[in-house]
Amino acid sequence: MEEKIAKKMAEKINNKEVFIGMNSTVRAYKNGQLDFIVYSKNISENMLSRLEKLGAPLHKYDGDSESMSIACGKKFNVAVIGIKK
Repeated sequence: MEEKIAKKMAEKINNKEVFIGMNSTVRAYKNGQLDFIVYSKNISENMLSRLEKLGAPLHKYDGDSESMSIACGKKFNVAVIGIKK
């Protein structure tokens, strides 16, 4: 992941300016609330295909869904987050 994107992602997570999970991220994108979407490297092909169909800016997280959950401070795996504008 590009350093600039990783820094912005960390900043937005710290400020609680993210949507966590596939459904809330897709909904937020359709409502025009997102800057970009970050997905874990172990996301399913089906989920990735759904994200690609949105046409949103996508960035692949260097870690898996477990490490993304740690970055988000969650106790459950996180495969997709939406970064608010």
